Amino acid sequence: LALFWYLVEIKRVKFSREGKQLRDWWGVGLWHSYISFGLQDFELLLSEVQNRTLLDDKLIALSLTFNLYIRAERLPAQRRQLKAIVRGNVELSERLTKLLRPDPLSIEDKKWRKQQAEWERKALRNKTAQERNRDQWKEHVMANVELIRNPSFKELDAVSDTQYYLYNWMRQQTNDNTGRSNGNWPILASEFGLDAARAFRDGAVTYWRRNQPLLVSEGAATNSTHFSSLFGLTGLAIESIEIDDWPAGLNEADAELAFRYAMHELNGFPRWLPLIFHKFPDAISRMVLREINFELETEDENKDSYYVLQDVSGNGDWLWNEIAPHLLATLTISEPQNLRNLEYLLTVIQGSSCTDSQIALLASQKLNHLDKKAHYAYWFATWVGVAPEEAIPALENYLNAQQDGEERVLTASIFITQLLGGRRLGRSLVREAYRTPAFLKSLYLLMHRHLRRNEDIDRANGGVYSPGLRDNAQEARDQLFGLLKEIPGKETFVAIKEIALEHPDERSRPWFQFHAMKQAESDADSRPWLLGQVREFTEIQERTPSNHRDLFDLAVMRMNDLKDDLENGDSSIATVLRTIQDEVEVRKVIGNWCRDCARGRYSIPQEEELADAKRPDFRWHGVGFDAPLPMELKLADNWSGPDLFERLRVQLCGDYLRDNRSRFGVFLLVYRGEKTAWQ
Repeated sequence: LALFWYLVEIKRVKFSREGKQLRDWWGVGLWHSYISFGLQDFELLLSEVQNRTLLDDKLIALSLTFNLYIRAERLPAQRRQLKAIVRGNVELSERLTKLLRPDPLSIEDKKWRKQQAEWERKALRNKTAQERNRDQWKEHVMANVELIRNPSFKELDAVSDTQYYLYNWMRQQTNDNTGRSNGNWPILASEFGLDAARAFRDGAVTYWRRNQPLLVSEGAATNSTHFSSLFGLTGLAIESIEIDDWPAGLNEADAELAFRYAMHELNGFPRWLPLIFHKFPDAISRMVLREINFELETEDENKDSYYVLQDVSGNGDWLWNEIAPHLLATLTISEPQNLRNLEYLLTVIQGSSCTDSQIALLASQKLNHLDKKAHYAYWFATWVGVAPEEAIPALENYLNAQQDGEERVLTASIFITQLLGGRRLGRSLVREAYRTPAFLKSLYLLMHRHLRRNEDIDRANGGVYSPGLRDNAQEARDQLFGLLKEIPGKETFVAIKEIALEHPDERSRPWFQFHAMKQAESDADSRPWLLGQVREFTEIQERTPSNHRDLFDLAVMRMNDLKDDLENGDSSIATVLRTIQDEVEVRKVIGNWCRDCARGRYSIPQEEELADAKRPDFRWHGVGFDAPLPMELKLADNWSGPDLFERLRVQLCGDYLRDNRSRFGVFLLVYRGEKTAWQ
């Protein structure tokens, strides 16, 4: 109903431009929309006659209600309701009288009725033709089952019209527009029978090994896909779903052929490609890199290519670690011409296992020799993410040296949006070494010097708008202070005090003085305890967590209790644990101990799986609030020092703490006493 009145408003504007009034339902043109009203809607539309404010709307509602009255074969009870609803309103009463005793049709009415009748006849003809065509295809399919399984063409890569028809029918019924790998062949059985459905399934599975799609580097079109590739993708989807441990039965040639099909998938990679990659990482990485190199060699500075780099950046995080060193070497030698391609490459490298020092060296070298000013902001954001102590002063010097004010604002705007991302831009993959009070303070002051608040775009009460770079930049700039306030401790208090002294807008300084005091108060006091928590603590010296911070505190207490029990307990099992070198077994012991000590205050599912299929060792859940606490376990003797720091940063902070509900996490190290030093 709301959509109907929305269409009325649109049509009313059009009628007004033509000097006409819209007072009949047929003028809205419902036959071109998804809106339809049935006999059951009579009462609903009758109430609209009474409730609408505008007289024109009342007349439209009356005409539509009267149409349902006619379609219901003029029920006397409905006629009485119509007369009752218009009683006391002269215009509505006159209109109902004309509807009940209509004048001879006007030229316009005759024209409309003729047009409507023609539309109805055309729709009926189309429906009849479609049904006839569907029946003919159904008869043909059921009579030629074996030809669906094997059309017996001389060309092994040929596909029959019947296979093409069944593929499209399957996709239409599945209603999945997210990709081309559709393996839902059983749905065909409802229309064509199980034998035909199985024949289609067998034909698709057999077909993908007979065809060899071209890659873009070999001349494949970038704006279209041949049906042979779609049919092969269907066969691959079916086979990967139905066969347990499917990649184990493939050889390297199969993997390379499957990759060719994957390059013709829509919206990223097929679900089965990561499975093949884990079995054949070298082969898949080699082919991906070949296509990336081709994309970079043939790129257009002013036109995005929308090929493999986009898919790798957006959906290929499972191969980042493998290809990132090669991409790092590529960037060392040359700079992409296309800015979007640079973004894709930096996303992969920063999200991979490349070290901070490698990325910092590359970024600093680029900024010393780069001749593309448009790329500077991206490299500065990358550098600040891994080496803020060097990068922030360099960024400040660069911005201060720019003579062109507009160019300086543009650089600062791109830098801060690349650094932080945003609710409109998505999560940034820039690393987070800058997220300390001192660096956040420096960045906040620097951005306010070049993105001045008095030059901000004020969208308040301005209606609908499409946010631009400046909108995103000023939001990201202000987000820096939000990140700073989230960090507890004296360093944050000192940083806010320094902002209050140095902020370029002197009128804002008292506001920051106030927040410095609020920060000190927040650090000094935890949340007030409820009466029940006081009683609970009095009885058992513990309280049930009521928020994420309380849950973190309790988890740390539990780990300290376990540590004390292992080191000093009369029944310590430390001597047994020291012999276990498998993290899985240690995790079981610690998980069981934590669950035994829960007392209803929290729960810890076994290796809970996240949306991206990652599994934290432990994920603590409180009672009565939704803020899970991840805890990652590592056997310290099994890891080097840099590797432990890398797991802390990438795994715990990068993967498991990216959930907006989780601000705290625990990185648990179990030391068996074997290793004496960590390099």
